[in-house]
Amino acid sequence: MSLQQAGTISSSSKEAENIDKVAAIKRKSGINWESKFLQRFLEELLLILGVPPVLVWIPTWIQAAAGTDLGWNLAGYDWLPSLILMLAWFGLDFALVRWAMSSMEVFSRFPFPNRSDQITYEKVEIPVGGGNVLPGMIIKGPGTPQKNSPVAIVCHGLGGRKEDFYPFGIPLSYLGLALLFYDSRGHGQTTFGNKWDIGFIIKDFSKVLDFVQARAKEKGDLDGSHIIAWGGSMGGGIVLNEAYLDRRVRFIVAACTWADFMMTATRHLKNFMEHVVKAGYEIMGINLNPTKLQNRMVSPIYNSFNRTKGFFDHPVYAEVNNDYRVVLAHDKDDAVVNYENFEMIRDFLKMPRENYIAFDKGNHAFAGMETALVGKMMLWFWMRGY
Repeated sequence: MSLQQAGTISSSSKEAENIDKVAAIKRKSGINWESKFLQRFLEELLLILGVPPVLVWIPTWIQAAAGTDLGWNLAGYDWLPSLILMLAWFGLDFALVRWAMSSMEVFSRFPFPNRSDQITYEKVEIPVGGGNVLPGMIIKGPGTPQKNSPVAIVCHGLGGRKEDFYPFGIPLSYLGLALLFYDSRGHGQTTFGNKWDIGFIIKDFSKVLDFVQARAKEKGDLDGSHIIAWGGSMGGGIVLNEAYLDRRVRFIVAACTWADFMMTATRHLKNFMEHVVKAGYEIMGINLNPTKLQNRMVSPIYNSFNRTKGFFDHPVYAEVNNDYRVVLAHDKDDAVVNYENFEMIRDFLKMPRENYIAFDKGNHAFAGMETALVGKMMLWFWMRGY
């Protein structure tokens, strides 16, 4: 090997090492810097928030440098107009940020309830392999039987936590259900995984089912043959994919979730808030430009509907009574998962009117519609014998 060849190899290895280091930094930060949308959004945000305060000082600088008077003065001070305009613009920036944050609250975080002396909380750990566990909470109410209780497994949304859905799930304990809430990998109190591991997050649900059945055999307080899967947003993606395919699950409740992930992620954004929402997910590291294969793996419209698991744990077509098994909910003004997803699922499954509920307002968290949503679920379960 010549010295030139050795130098080339050494240079190539260093270059590869540097690329690996950059990739590691990107993975650690979690921000999807490769997203063209995020790059463009941040550039536009910088122009909106940062450039005007700089521009208003240009007349002051010209007057000072050229020793001329442009009429840019107030009360005898040439810097005062620039200062006033700069502070006013910073005030507008602050108001814009406050407005965006308050708007995000409508669909980014569900209300956290106060605890009741009639509700019991039990922390559990759900093993998913490799020594990793998902932190969970089993909640029982005054209507939950001590033995062979039906179980509702509740799945939270992307970037959320198990506590988000307490207000929707806990009322079901009065129907005689035990509720199992858990943090997905990369979320809440879970110490492993990433928020963008959606394919793995969906597959983890089968391990949660294994946990319920193992607990039913060991303690007898749960009924491992009587399981309901209920989720919202990404949680809806979990239950309409993995839970739907698993015959151990009797009923599916899916709220504000996607039918086609790619259609949702790459759709035309209607307003500034939808741009903010999409940028927020990109900052969390979510790939909002999936390949066709990635999309198929997480989109129930292609992956799971009217199918069940086959011999090789692979979805195959089967007879599924969707009218009996599935209930849906969505808001028409949802800025995260657009309403067209709901229409696609409803039409594909040929849902009768009693199997879904849709609200004109409420955004992604059914804000102001919580009671109506819970009432719909309780009615639907009551019609099925609870």
